[in-house]
Amino acid sequence: MVEQSVPWPTGTPNWVDLAADDTGAAAEFYAGLFGWDCELQDQRDYWVCRLNGSDVGGIGHKQPGTEHLPSRWTTYLATDHLDQTLEAVTAHDGTQLMEPREIEFHGRMAIAADPTGAVFGLWQAADHIGTERTTDPGTLVWSEALSEDYETARRFYTSVFGYRAEEIGGYETQYAALYAADKPVAGAGRLHPDFPAGTPSHWLPYFAADSTDRTIDQVTRTGGKLLGEPLDTDFGRLAVLADPEGARFAVIQLG
Repeated sequence: MVEQSVPWPTGTPNWVDLAADDTGAAAEFYAGLFGWDCELQDQRDYWVCRLNGSDVGGIGHKQPGTEHLPSRWTTYLATDHLDQTLEAVTAHDGTQLMEPREIEFHGRMAIAADPTGAVFGLWQAADHIGTERTTDPGTLVWSEALSEDYETARRFYTSVFGYRAEEIGGYETQYAALYAADKPVAGAGRLHPDFPAGTPSHWLPYFAADSTDRTIDQVTRTGGKLLGEPLDTDFGRLAVLADPEGARFAVIQLG
């Protein structure tokens, strides 16, 4: 089990939250799916979701400047210097979608998009480092930037975050593992051909599952959808899903 008690290295996915239209319904859906305990923080109008007492993610309304976008999961990437990272984002043809915002005592955040349109967050930790990622079912275990323009995305993320990109062969699409502090922390790849036509560029979070097939069944019974056939990989059986509002996420039964 991998746990973290100090801030994550720059570029590591360190938080994930859902921007939804009906946050209460979304909290109920994911609590039932992953066993999360979702608590509404009235002062922020934001649900903090926990598993076994540890924060694993959040659910909130769409941030100013992103209301026009579909409901979606946002992956936040760790940074020690939020303002400098935002400068690097715009210098490399990305877009700042939301001004930096102070979350009292916890840290600073902002929302941006890469040149292909994939939305991501930035989190500069203070008291709250983000998720304490583990491999327990219901926790974030991976996240990846997917787009039709793989080369542009790869170039952007390696330039902004200083990742070392290692190409991974043997798949139907181009894909690279992104390394920070000599560890693979995220991925970048071309959209899989099984994805529906017109799928926009996006960051796709992966949550561990004790059974991918049972999770698929529960999602489809409670208003969500399966996007493409499940895949058996070297890392485990995975599936890409959409919740009742259409927000994409993946689950993986780790091998």
